[in-house]
Amino acid sequence: MIRVLGEKEMSDEEIARKANLKEDVARRALYSLYQGLLVRMRRERDEETGRYKFFWSLNLDQVEAIVRDWKRKVLKKLEAMLEHEQNNQFFFCGTPGCRRYTFDEAYEYLFKCPRCGRPLEYYDNSKEIKALKAKIKQIKAELEL
Repeated sequence: MIRVLGEKEMSDEEIARKANLKEDVARRALYSLYQGLLVRMRRERDEETGRYKFFWSLNLDQVEAIVRDWKRKVLKKLEAMLEHEQNNQFFFCGTPGCRRYTFDEAYEYLFKCPRCGRPLEYYDNSKEIKALKAKIKQIKAELEL
């Protein structure tokens, strides 16, 4: 919906057509975005029918603030994940669909996967740590931190 709007004002009918949605579905989505202050709405009376016609445009200032807030939340979660990865040793059975276990969890299960029964072996999480650090660095650069 936001991609369809772009930077120009459009009627809800035009938005529905371009988004390939039914008009009532598009209107509901637009009202939700309006309540979240992501779009602006202007109405004008159609002289022929006497009905109101609604025009919508992106509230770019608000969109940028919401995206920044979302990025800050993602950054906090990624930093917590990084701390968890750095402060724990992990063990994994190697079976697709099974999860990794911390040392304490693996110890509780006697280093045997509770899901498939295979032995839990040390798992090198350096790739995960590297990926998390890269993503954190990217988001910090985007937020200019």
